[in-house]
Amino acid sequence: MATRTAPHRKSTIEEALDIAVEAVNRGELGKGKAALNWILEQEPNNTTAWLWMACCVTEDHAKQDCYRKVSTIVSQF
Repeated sequence: MATRTAPHRKSTIEEALDIAVEAVNRGELGKGKAALNWILEQEPNNTTAWLWMACCVTEDHAKQDCYRKVSTIVSQF
């Protein structure tokens, strides 16, 4: 089995975000959500990922949770 060398962490997250945004824009919310979940595992305070995650969830309370998370992160600065 070949060993995969991960690119620099930042570029990997940026690539995953590009994949997520493209998926959400195409209406592929499951694919977008999966990419965003991966990003948020790596960077739990990534506000861009949380904002896009709000676009992927259908329940109002889940959207509110995403926006609250962004508000909490931003208020720490």
